[in-house]
Amino acid sequence: MCQRRHVGYEIKALSNLLRRKVLELTAQPEYDEFTEMQGKLLEFLCRNKDQEICQKDIEEAFYIRRSTASRVLKRMEEEGFIVRCSVTRDARLKRVIPTAKAEALHQQIEARIQKIEEVLTRGLTQSEVDQFMATVEKLKGNLM
Repeated sequence: MCQRRHVGYEIKALSNLLRRKVLELTAQPEYDEFTEMQGKLLEFLCRNKDQEICQKDIEEAFYIRRSTASRVLKRMEEEGFIVRCSVTRDARLKRVIPTAKAEALHQQIEARIQKIEEVLTRGLTQSEVDQFMATVEKLKGNLM
């Protein structure tokens, strides 16, 4: 008797395997306390450093609550990865800017991501990767 496979379960299983492989390939003691969310946020800030990114932009880009964004940003600021500066058009807003320390770590992370992507997509054609990405977008849309 063949059991039905569930998409959600398979996504969770894939996520667990990926997380395990990432930890295996990227273990670096000095950044053990650096969370996945901080890494994603760091990438977002470094890639968009020419733009005025505020906390609200981060909340919307990552689909996270204000309290989560505040907590992550506070920790990153304490650790010297970001600075927050007032925005001239609205003193209530704070622009989030990556520091040189963040830029250096971002470069290291990018190299590791490339390595992981190569392992993850080994044996797949570009067409298969494109189809997977299209499917993922549809699944995300269904959940929003």
